[in-house]
Amino acid sequence: MTNQPKRILLSQVNLLWYVPALVVIVALFYLGGSGVFPSWVAVISFFAFFMWLFSLLFALIALARTNKDAGQ
Repeated sequence: MTNQPKRILLSQVNLLWYVPALVVIVALFYLGGSGVFPSWVAVISFFAFFMWLFSLLFALIALARTNKDAGQ
């Protein structure tokens, strides 16, 4: 009886939510860069883009691992 740690990862990855999030990030970057919003909005959206990118990469890795585990 070994105590195995519980997996905290989500059981299902829905990649469709990444598209509207990217649209919002790009729109905020454009609006902040063009002067409609203050310029700090563009800086924060630039940071949000990298957080979005890393989140997408981790979701793809988790999806690849679950597909690889299911194939065994």
